[in-house]
Formats: sequence, structure tokens, C-alpha cells
Amino acid sequence: MPTNKILLAVPALAMVLTGCAVTETLEERENTFLTMTEPHFAAGVSVVDDPLNPSIEINTRGSYQDFQFVWGPQEDQFLRGYKFRETGHVALQGYVTSDINGTWLHPVSVTFQHTLSTRPVDRVSFDANRCSSYGCMHREDMVFEFTPEELDQVIVDMEAKGERVFALRIQGQSGVDRDGRFQINELKAFRIAVRETFSPE
Repeated sequence: MPTNKILLAVPALAMVLTGCAVTETLEERENTFLTMTEPHFAAGVSVVDDPLNPSIEINTRGSYQDFQFVWGPQEDQFLRGYKFRETGHVALQGYVTSDINGTWLHPVSVTFQHTLSTRPVDRVSFDANRCSSYGCMHREDMVFEFTPEELDQVIVDMEAKGERVFALRIQGQSGVDRDGRFQINELKAFRIAVRETFSPE
């Protein structure tokens, strides 16, 4: 190998090794998640207000990515809401992504640790990708709905119980379940965004 290529390869290798060395452990990553503040989640709220769209959308997708490596399962969850321009109706949703090797989840319903009743889940997209001799990753995106009043009650109940995480479980026809969670400060930041973005003018 020519000397100049060796010199270029050394820094690149050092960067890769450094990246591996500073990777958070699962415990460190969980502690980071649990200590995220309401302003942190608020800064990640996105508003899509295109006059050509029939609705205004807000979501917390950019607030936190609940997976660490792009080459592994990319399961995630975030909150989103719509206000329909014609009717003024507001719809709130939990958006959950399932990424499973070798099978489909086929979501049916979602249950919660408290407060919210069991409700149906709608699959909004699905795809098989990253295929190899070991099978494919089966990605399914799904949503469930809740009301602004239910969101308020979840936050009240979490504060009364001293909880920081609200857990949920997507139940699938395949016999595989998908557990997820929302941090209380994400719920609070989303509630403020809903009020500020969707409030009557």
C-alpha cells in the first residue's frame, strides 16, 4: 500500500476505534433517557404546516431515537398530532415502529400499564429489508389514538405515582409482542405543543 494511503487510513481507523470506545452502555443510555428534560423534548418537536396539506402535523420524532445502532433493529416510538383544517378536529397518536428479524408482528391492539384502556392499532406501513441468508428485517409502522383529555390524565397519574416512564405493549397476531415507552417529559412537551399549535386563533 502506498505511504500516502497508509497515512490516510490511520486517522480513519483511529476514528472508528474512538467511536467504539465512547459508545454508551445500555445502562448509561437508559440513564440519559430518564434524565432528559421537558425543554430537551420540546426542542425536538417538529411542526409541519404546509397550506397545501389538509392538516397541520406536530410530532416528537426528533426528540429521542430509541435505538443505538443503524445496523441493528430500529424500533422507536414518538408522539404525533393532527389538526384538520376543514373541520378543526384534533387527532393525537402514538407512532410505534417494530423491526423484527424473520417475522411480522401483525399488530392488533395496545395495552398500557395504567390509565388508558386497551385500543386497536392500525398498521400504516410495512417493509422487508436488510435481507441475508439469516432472513430479513421486517419493519412495521403502526399507530394508536388517544384524546387530549387522556393525555392530561396520563400525566396526572404518572406524577401522582412518581413515575418517569409510561409503558405500553403492542400485541400481534404472530405471537410476538412489542414493548415501548414514553418519558413523562416527552408527554408534557407534546401536550404544550398541541395546545400552542392547535389552539383556536
